[in-house]
Amino acid sequence: MPRTEIIENWAELQALEPEWNALLARSRANSVFLTWEWIDAWREAAGEAVQPFVVTCRDDQGRLLAAAPFYLAGLRLLGCVPYRTLRILGDYHSGAEYGDWIVAQDREAELSLALARALAVVRHRWDCIWMPNVAGWTGARDRVRAACVGAGFRIQERPRPFSMAALPADYASYWQALSGNARSAIQRQARRIQAAGAQFEACASSAELAAFLDALVDLNYRRWSSVGQQGNFHRRPLELAFYRQFAPRAMQRGWLRLFGMRIGTELKAVQIGYVYGASFVQLQEGFDPAAPHGLGNVLRSRVIESCIREGVRTYDFLGGYTDHKRRWLATTRAGHDLLAGHRSLRNTLVHSVRFWPTGRFLRQQPLAALAARLEAHPGAGRLASERVVAGLDPPHIRGGQ
Repeated sequence: MPRTEIIENWAELQALEPEWNALLARSRANSVFLTWEWIDAWREAAGEAVQPFVVTCRDDQGRLLAAAPFYLAGLRLLGCVPYRTLRILGDYHSGAEYGDWIVAQDREAELSLALARALAVVRHRWDCIWMPNVAGWTGARDRVRAACVGAGFRIQERPRPFSMAALPADYASYWQALSGNARSAIQRQARRIQAAGAQFEACASSAELAAFLDALVDLNYRRWSSVGQQGNFHRRPLELAFYRQFAPRAMQRGWLRLFGMRIGTELKAVQIGYVYGASFVQLQEGFDPAAPHGLGNVLRSRVIESCIREGVRTYDFLGGYTDHKRRWLATTRAGHDLLAGHRSLRNTLVHSVRFWPTGRFLRQQPLAALAARLEAHPGAGRLASERVVAGLDPPHIRGGQ
């Protein structure tokens, strides 16, 4: 039988670093969002106020076989009843999706059940498990659900669509697969921005990284403020702090892909993502609404061309499916939001009425009093990473907005 343990402080969790990514590679949970680099960068951004609650399984020889990488967060029912909630490390205000339990692929059912039963033993320490944006195509939903049911937990789920575009071996094939209207529009836009002197470029060194990130923040703000909204990084300063922590690590590992369109000396459109395995995961983008129309579309076409050239086989738009993504040949794939809890009086109302932590009845609470909310100057290109706060924001659709 596997031996389980619960790790509740960062110093003990740090000891798992040498084993973490190797276990991840042996699992179907393998994504950039669950790498040690992602989780550790998030810890640096969020601070020690976040409490890990990681359940691990080891064999008789002490080899790490599974990890449920949780932390303790707060939900509040009707604004007053607190719920101690387990969430996946690194998922809050970072852009992470595809939360999962990391289990060796050859023993998924056994190890997942062992993790759930370990949680059942300490059910007095927590109330709910909240896992939004779970991938359906990796088996994550099935193994987590089966383990929770096996441990006697209540569980409810709802569909969560994702979208991705399969990339062929050459860009010409991709280009021909686009609709005639899409090709014509991109060609017109490309001629327009070329006449304005626009140049496509990639962030190729750590010396360029800060300037690209500053431009991303500024352009994301400009793009959304033009339609009466705030940019992601101004609404979510913790997300910016995380990007500043993770991007250098991702560059060092060869995962970072940060592209821009420059006119003169200024970046006018920027897109950031990560290549992990054979997939490009598109996280954020921004463009200057005062720049020539279509700059963002042309940038995306150049990014896709670059991905195909290096052998990437998937352009992952992440959550949501829109007409814009469909025009780039995105197709849907099924995901889920999962809310589980042990059988207690406190959980009866949540599960009987089917409240979700994204509505007005059951709300996510700030992770901690990290700092006062930033009073950023509109359009500021740089926010101080050390002054962050976790706010309450509605769910959003990313990837090609």
